[in-house]
Amino acid sequence: MAEAPAAATPAPAETEAPAAAEPEHAAAAEGEHAAAGASHAAPHIEDISFSFEGPFGSFDQFQLQRGLQVYTEVCSACHGLRYVPLRTLGDPGGPGLPEDQVRAYAANLDITDAETGEDRPRVPTDHFPTNLAEGMGPDLSLMAKARAGFHGPYGTGITQFFRGIGGPEYIHAILTGYNGETKEEAGSTFYHNAAFSTGWIKMPQPLTDGQVTYEDGTEASVDQMARDVSAFLMWTAEPKMMDRKQVGMVSVLFLIVLASLLYLTNKKLWWPIKHGRKAH
Repeated sequence: MAEAPAAATPAPAETEAPAAAEPEHAAAAEGEHAAAGASHAAPHIEDISFSFEGPFGSFDQFQLQRGLQVYTEVCSACHGLRYVPLRTLGDPGGPGLPEDQVRAYAANLDITDAETGEDRPRVPTDHFPTNLAEGMGPDLSLMAKARAGFHGPYGTGITQFFRGIGGPEYIHAILTGYNGETKEEAGSTFYHNAAFSTGWIKMPQPLTDGQVTYEDGTEASVDQMARDVSAFLMWTAEPKMMDRKQVGMVSVLFLIVLASLLYLTNKKLWWPIKHGRKAH
């Protein structure tokens, strides 16, 4: 293509302005892409060494009691535990509350009697309240098993085998993932959360430092409260975990002994036949 005549070339001032604007435009574009990438970044789930993880792990009774306190004073305002009987608060392997404390805890919760239609205090045989009213959060009874914080290669479950499914870690990450940023969208307020899939969640930050006062003197930091209530929700999702692990260990030992006896029996039965063939 022939070059344009020199007279048609724009003045230097006119050519320098777009050149100077290009870096600014590129920087703005990069900023927009960076913001979009940040909002769609992979959720950050921290791997936490809970006491109940692994084949020999067990629930920390005092941590479960602290988690129950956090749930009662903070989470129960918006979330229910409809599948958890109150009597299980005194079961071995759980919070282990004395019987009188279980009755007192249940009596602080009201329920509508199915026969009389009137409200009455709950008793240990009743369940935790159901809180599914409009604007309330999801039921948390099975939340620790309904959410997966860790994902391994598709279909293999390798990561879950070594690190667990990550439900408690997911809950902990949600509770500690706020950074204070908010945005308005479709008439609703959303809060930035690094652990949520979209980066924005409708639930306001539920925990603040010192929000509860632990009776055992443990510092009630956001991280500590999140760990405690996550452990408690793991217990509500699988209250018989300790029994299951005990039965599983006994079963494995039984199978090892049985396999050893079968091996020795096989060797004894086939020994004369094998040595008889060698002799011939």
